[in-house]
This record gives sequence, structure tokens and C-alpha cells, in this order.
Amino acid sequence: MNTTPVSTTRPAAPKNWFGRMKARIRAHKIITSVIVIVLVIAGYEIYKAHAAANVTPQYSVSVARLGTIRQTVTGSGQVSAENQLDVTSQVSGTVKAVNVSVGQHVKTGDLLATIDPKDALVSLQNAQIAYAKLVAPAKNGDLANAENSVVKSYSDAFNTVASTFVDLPTVMTGLKSMLYGANGYLSDAYAVHLNSTARPMRDAAGLRFDAAAKQYAVVIQEYQGLTRASATSSIDALLSDTYSLLKTVSTAVQETQNTVNYASVNQPDYYPRDATTAVTNLNSWSGTVNSDLASILSAQSTITSNANSLATLQTGADTLDVQSQQLSLQQAQENYAKYFIRAPFDGIVGRIPVSVYGQASASTVVATIVGDQKIATISLNEVDAAKVAVGQPVAITFDAIDGLTATGTVSQVDLVGTVTQGVVSYGVKITINTSDTRIKPGMSLNTTITTKEKANVLIVPSVAVKSSGTTRYLDTLDAATVRTAMAANIPAGTAASRFSSTTRQFRNQGQSASTTASTTAGTATTTAGAPRQFTGAGTGGASVQLAVTTSVAPQRVNVTVGDSDDTNTEITSGLSEGQFIITRTLASGSTASAAAPSILSGIGGNRPGGAARTTGGAAAGR
Repeated sequence: MNTTPVSTTRPAAPKNWFGRMKARIRAHKIITSVIVIVLVIAGYEIYKAHAAANVTPQYSVSVARLGTIRQTVTGSGQVSAENQLDVTSQVSGTVKAVNVSVGQHVKTGDLLATIDPKDALVSLQNAQIAYAKLVAPAKNGDLANAENSVVKSYSDAFNTVASTFVDLPTVMTGLKSMLYGANGYLSDAYAVHLNSTARPMRDAAGLRFDAAAKQYAVVIQEYQGLTRASATSSIDALLSDTYSLLKTVSTAVQETQNTVNYASVNQPDYYPRDATTAVTNLNSWSGTVNSDLASILSAQSTITSNANSLATLQTGADTLDVQSQQLSLQQAQENYAKYFIRAPFDGIVGRIPVSVYGQASASTVVATIVGDQKIATISLNEVDAAKVAVGQPVAITFDAIDGLTATGTVSQVDLVGTVTQGVVSYGVKITINTSDTRIKPGMSLNTTITTKEKANVLIVPSVAVKSSGTTRYLDTLDAATVRTAMAANIPAGTAASRFSSTTRQFRNQGQSASTTASTTAGTATTTAGAPRQFTGAGTGGASVQLAVTTSVAPQRVNVTVGDSDDTNTEITSGLSEGQFIITRTLASGSTASAAAPSILSGIGGNRPGGAARTTGGAAAGR
């Protein structure tokens, strides 16, 4: 077996130090690379800290001003017509006329169609005549006739009383003979033969007759003292007393009749020869008394009726009668009006499904009206819906109509939410107040609802408000520091009046906004992320921010905050209008002239943050 000899000779060592280091680096590439990176980063950080230590801090400054806090809720939805209605007939009949055409604009109350109102017109005219007769003043002839009727009714009533007192003596004499005569059917001599039931009945009848006899004596004396020419009040009293007498006599006859009937049936051996005569007489007397009662009642009723008629003519119809007839007339008018079908609201006629001479019933659709009033229907989540209330103003824009911002008012907020996949939403209806023919049902829209607005309050940018526990505070710079910093940064040769004008504009930023550039070491630059100006929320006007470079430390001011919106916060105490506040601290060295170079500065050619160096004294970005 052949073998190959292995060499044990090591490579020759480098002959110099550089060679040995090069060989060592090649042998430990990873460790060497890590050491190099750490040294580079450490060197950069040391350099950056040294450079930053020599840069003066720079702040973005705004001014506390009076403005408006406006809180809003946004939503999107669609346009729809508030009203769309099928107008139906409430009556049946022949369509006599169609007064509109499809596409025609109608106002509330405009006549759409007419159903033949012939029968309803007759009913209305009858009701009008009846009402007119009721409320018409009395004629002289009618008054005379009514007065004569009253006089005649009293005369007739006296005659009725006289007739009664012609009949009553026969009845009273007959009862007395039957109860107390020597041979009376119920006399004391006969009554001893009545049984224990009939005898008490006979005694009660006798007592009732005694009372009637006494009353008869009084009333007949009253009658004999009057004539047909007596006062109507006296005749009224006589009628009443006569009626009461007849009622008492009628009761006496009835009780006597009951006793006779009981005895003739239950005691057939009780004077049977006289029983038939007694029954016949009592039936006759009962008929006479009842007839006289009816005549007296009729006489009283006639007097009352004629007197009421006379009073009606003299004073006018009774109030209740007039009201009743008014209701009847009103019902006839309303029924007649149903034959004339009118537009219930302003709108466009969408369709007319009937024709002239066609038949209509109580449910026939005569026309469809689409209302003029447009509404926006949107859906809000439960958080936003809780802030919305009826009556709040709304700004509305439309996807299909460029440049149009309509106004509206919240008209309805649903009280019951809709749950969709666990998310609760509430419908909101908004009345669109702007009238524009370009706004059509179905269009998409976007709304901004102003839920709360506070005008003329002290506001600052919300980004300036800081917190420490429960304490809210602002970092401020006094006016002298800002003026000094601005003056120091004005390039040589700039007129003092120009600086003064710029400062005044900045302090009055609620009225006019000024454009301000920051400078470092006399060179105009653009500060990364520091805008020259921006517009505040609502009607608060433009809110200007200024980049101020100063070594003076900011002053901390504790404040009390009120409401806020998306941009600004209300300050209720601790701050005064016109004070300079720091909205943010710009990173040291953020200007091009003082920025430390980045290890990646060679890539892309720009500094971090997008700040580009400018030359020739011109601010970058202009």
C-alpha cells in the first residue's frame, strides 16, 4: 500500500507588523467588523453631542387669542324626499275633472281632481237652510202668532180643568157612597163580614179617599176663584194642583177597586148581588180619572211648548240647538269638500292613475305627490349619536355637485339603535334648508353637524397643552424674549419698521396672518415641520406659528381648560390674551446651518426630516 507523506511545515510568518495585523484581521473577520461598527457609532454620537451642545434651542411659538370652539360630528348618507304620498279619494263617484298633469309642481291645497259632488251639494244646501232658519231673527207676524198660541193654550188648559171638575163630583160621590153609605158595598155595616185580609184593604182605601176628599175641597175652591183671564201663573198653579188631586183620587179608586176584586174572588158569598155593580162603577170612575189626568198633562205640555217657541223668537234659538245645527252644517261642508281632492303639501305630481268619467271609490289613488322638502338620512355610531340633538345646524356637501355647501337642521334622532355585527348605530334625519334644483333624491352626501359652539373664548392650539398628573400647563415665552430673539435673527440691513410691522401682525393673528421665516446665525432657513401659518378651527381666524430661537428657558404656567375641538382648546383661567405659548420644541440642530451631518447623509442628498439647505439668503421652500 502506497502512502503520501504529510507536510508538517508551517507557513512563513509575516516579516513586518502591518503584515501581521493584516493576517490577524483576515483570520478574525467577524470580530473585526463588529469592533469597527461600534467605534464608528460611538464616534458619531460623541460628535453629535458636541455639536448639539453648541446649538441654541428653537421653539414653535403661537399666541393665545380669542376665537371659537366648534365641536362637530360627521356622517354620510343619501338625499330623500321628506314626503311621498299616494293621494286617495275618500268618496265614491264619477271623476268629473283632472286638474293637473304629471310633472306639474303643485302647492298645498291646489286642486288635483274633482268627483261629481251633486248629492253632497244637496245635503249641504239643506243644512245651510236649516241653520239659517234657526238663527234668523223673528218676524213680527211670527211673534204675534206665538203670543196668541200661548194665550190660547192657557185658555184651553182652564177648560180642561173645568171639565175635570165636572167629572170629579160623580167620582167622589160614588166612592163616598161605596165606602161610607148605609148600603155601600164596603160600608161599615157590610165590611164586618170581610175576612182578615180584605178588611185592612178596605180601611186603607177609606183613608186614601178621606185624603182625596180634603184635597178636593181645597182645589175646587182654588178653581172657583179663577177665570180664563186670570194670570198665567195662577193657571199654572191650578194645573199643577189639579194634577196632584187627580193622582190622589186615582190612587183611592185603585185601592177600592183592589178591595172589591179581592172580595168578589176570595169571598163569593160577600153580597154577590152588589159585587157586579161595584166593579162596573169603579172601572168607569178609573177611566174618567185617568182621562182627566192625560188631559191635564197635555195642557201643561202645550203651554210649555208654545211658551218655548215664543221665547225662542224673542231671544233667539237655544245655544245648544245652534251648536247642534252648526255641527250638522260643518259635517255637510266637510263631506262636500271631500269631492274636491287637493294636494296635501308642496311637491311634484309623480303620476295620475285616473281619468275623466272614470269611477272612483273610497280607496282609489287619484295622484302621487313627491314633496319639495328634501332630507338627508345618515347613520351615526352610538358615541356620535349621543352628542346630536334636534335643532343643531348642519353643513352638507354633495358628491355629485361640486362647490355646493348646503345648510340643514337636525330634525330627528332615532331613540332605538340598530345592531349590526355587534355595532350599534342610530339613524339621523336632517332637513335640508337650501333650495337647489340640483339636489335630487338618492344623491350621496356628507354632513358636518355642529354639536357645540362657544364664541369669543380664549383659545390655544391643543398641542400646546401639557399634563402633569391632574395639572394642565403651558410653556410660555414672555414678549421681550420673543422680540429679542426675532431682532437677533433679522439679517443686517433689514429696516426696523419692517420688523415692527411683522410683530404687530403676529400679535393680532386673530385678524390677519403673517408669514414669518426663522433664521439662524443670520442665514434664512426653513425649519423642518414648522409651518409658516395654519388656519384655526371655526371662525377663530388664522392661527400663526413662529419659530423662535432663544436660550431663555420657557416659563411654565398652570391653566384651567374648558372645551376643545379638533384644533384648539379653551383656556378658562391662568392665561391672558396675547401671551406667547410654545406649541412644540424643535429638535436641536434641525436647521440646515447648525445640523450635524448624518452617517447616511450621502444617500439621497437630503437631511433627515426633509429640511434642505438653501444658499444666497433665501429661505428653503419659498
